[in-house]
Amino acid sequence: MPSSSCLCGSNLISYTGTPTLKFRCHCTDERKLTGAAFALNVLWPSTTLSVVSGALKVWGKDVENGNTISNHSCGECGSLLYRTSTGYPGMMVLKAGCMDDGVEATKEFVPEVEIYTRSRAPWVPAVEGSVQEWAGFGSGAEGVAQK
Repeated sequence: MPSSSCLCGSNLISYTGTPTLKFRCHCTDERKLTGAAFALNVLWPSTTLSVVSGALKVWGKDVENGNTISNHSCGECGSLLYRTSTGYPGMMVLKAGCMDDGVEATKEFVPEVEIYTRSRAPWVPAVEGSVQEWAGFGSGAEGVAQK
């Protein structure tokens, strides 16, 4: 059973099944959350989530498209384990960097889609073969008006 944990080890979650989608996000919120140029994410059914240990702190943010994104992070070290959104009920976005199989997770979960490429750092190349979205999922060039 795959699992994710925070940096200090206070929180451990597990989940079952298979991921729905692997994606890389270049939005400015992800930059601020991770301190990196992009975030590697895995969309997974939230119905398979089990909190094995710890108690995650949850805080939300209303985003421009009207959805609320809830961030589930460690109250001690601040590691963000996953996010949920009112726009995608029944799903969670796992942070690949917190997955406990570490290097294997980043090898296996090659992004199928890149979103918010309009915010991509100019030195970050596109992932070969992945769908490139200007804004959110399915946005294409018209996504400018959506965000």
